[in-house]
Amino acid sequence: MAEKENIELAKVQIAALNSRDLENYVSRFDESYVGRSELAPGPIQGRAGVRQNIDNIFTAFPDLRLEVEQIIASGDSVVARFVATGTHRGNFAGVPPTNRSIELHACNVLEVSNGKIIRGRLYADNATLFQQIGVFSLPRATAAS
Repeated sequence: MAEKENIELAKVQIAALNSRDLENYVSRFDESYVGRSELAPGPIQGRAGVRQNIDNIFTAFPDLRLEVEQIIASGDSVVARFVATGTHRGNFAGVPPTNRSIELHACNVLEVSNGKIIRGRLYADNATLFQQIGVFSLPRATAAS
């Protein structure tokens, strides 16, 4: 039963982000929450840290939209795989706005206890994200002759 509830929690959280209902979104995190992401300057701690992180993301990508590709759960863990789309209109990770569109594939792994999110880890295709906003380019592979 907990797995179904955790899947529903993930769906509700994504819907809250898409509707910009940030108070509801933040309320589902435990005060002891610790989250990690390659692009966060350090651990994201508690509701205040979650709120600050989300505010930073929406400042950089005010039209950000998440589309769920898959949600799976096992025990107290739930994984949401999604595509995020938006336009880079604010400072992001030290990069000034470029007004370029992004499409980011990512997955968020959450641990839930007593209906609250207590731990999280975001895995994202950041290399593609930074290519899309023009920070760097990767060399193109060439066919072997």
